[in-house]
Formats: sequence, C-alpha cells, structure tokens
Amino acid sequence: MSFLKNPGLRALGTATIAAVALSACGGSGSANDELPLIRATLTIKTVSQGGVCDSIRVRVTPKELIGVSNKYANNKMMVAEVAMTGPTDENGAPMCNGTGETLPMATGNWEFSVPLASGSATCVRNIQPGGDLSIVFIDGVEGCGGNGNGAEAAIPEMEIPAEGAPMEGEAPAEGEAPAEPATG
Repeated sequence: MSFLKNPGLRALGTATIAAVALSACGGSGSANDELPLIRATLTIKTVSQGGVCDSIRVRVTPKELIGVSNKYANNKMMVAEVAMTGPTDENGAPMCNGTGETLPMATGNWEFSVPLASGSATCVRNIQPGGDLSIVFIDGVEGCGGNGNGAEAAIPEMEIPAEGAPMEGEAPAEGEAPAEPATG
C-alpha cells in the first residue's frame, strides 16, 4: 500500500476514520435541546443617587423549578446587570432608566430582587415559554409589574412643595404663621 507511505494521505485516512467513529456514537443530542431558551426582560426606573445613574444588579433566584427545560437553561441563582441611562427630569425628580435581559432560565417560579433608591424591591414570578416575561421595577412601587398588571400606570407622582413652603412635619420659618390643620 503505497498511500500509507505518504504522511499526508495517512493523516487524511486517520481523520476520516475518526470522523466515522464519532458519528456512530450518537450525536443526535437530547430531547430537551428542542425546548426554547427563555429570557426575562428587566426594566428598571429609579431615582438618581447624586445625579449619577450607575448600572444596577438584579439577583435572580429559582424558588421552584417546574417542568422540563432546555439543557442550556440556568437553574441556579444568577445576577443580571442592567445598564442605566439618565438622569432625566420626570415630574421634577432626576430618574434613571434601564432595560436588560437575563441569561436563559429554566421554567418555574423565580425571585427577582433589585436595590432601588427607596430600598430593596423583590417579587416572585412564574417563568414559562410564552408567558409574561416582562419584569418591571419602579422606585416607590411595590413588586415587579409586567405586561397586563398595570405597574407602568402606577408610577407615583412626586409632590414638590412650593418654594418656601415647609415640608410635612417641619416647623414654619420664623415670622410665618403655622399651617392650620385641615378640617373635614
């Protein structure tokens, strides 16, 4: 066999044999490879801290995994970083806004937790293919809204007192009469 003496042909023959052997080992993948990869969309609106809008980390923790998921879906705690823009003036308040995405998630109940200017906000959502995958955190609004539950409409109006008017609980400035309590 003269081709065995040629090192180039010998390498080609060895590679062909190896490829045939590997293809015979299966390679068809598992049944859950066909399942969709599910990613939740994270939207955050928070008050700016010192006129700066730094990125915010959202902790995503599985509470109860339900059903079968794609083998590439995460089933452990993860952190998603959401880049923030702004601040923009919204009703007199400097607000930061950002949108991001989670890594692929397994189906089930997941807890989302985010630090906002008003404190930490947490909620649990059921993550399913074709389900509500919009997670919305708004500073001052409890929970995490999404499609259909109206959190976007529940943005609280921030009252800004008139110039010189005392804030609630403050004493009036010198020479001013105290505010009369409202009677009803």
